[in-house]
Amino acid sequence: MKFQFIALAAFAGYVSATTYANFCNDENCSDGCGISVSVDNPGCLNESGRKSVSFHGSNIQEARLVFSPEQNCNCQQNCVQVVYAGEGQAGGPACMSLDGYKESQSFRFVGGAQCDANNC
Repeated sequence: MKFQFIALAAFAGYVSATTYANFCNDENCSDGCGISVSVDNPGCLNESGRKSVSFHGSNIQEARLVFSPEQNCNCQQNCVQVVYAGEGQAGGPACMSLDGYKESQSFRFVGGAQCDANNC
């Protein structure tokens, strides 16, 4: 019995929920939303022309969304903090408009305590 508890506790460290994002064609996160990507993945997302980002998942998570004016995330034009509260929780944005960032063509999520300085 004691061994089972230790094994279960050790396994629990590898299981974690995450927050996912979908870039969408409209400002209400309801039209033409793409595939879900984890906000833990810092890879570059070429999402030119998208008008919103939809967040979903089961936990509270904080990330930063970096905006780049060209494809392939060549530099940081802007960076905003995104806090998602989780499914059924108060707070966070479930849908974030990209209206103020129309010139951005690529995006990436980053962690850390704050955004780095813009370098475009």
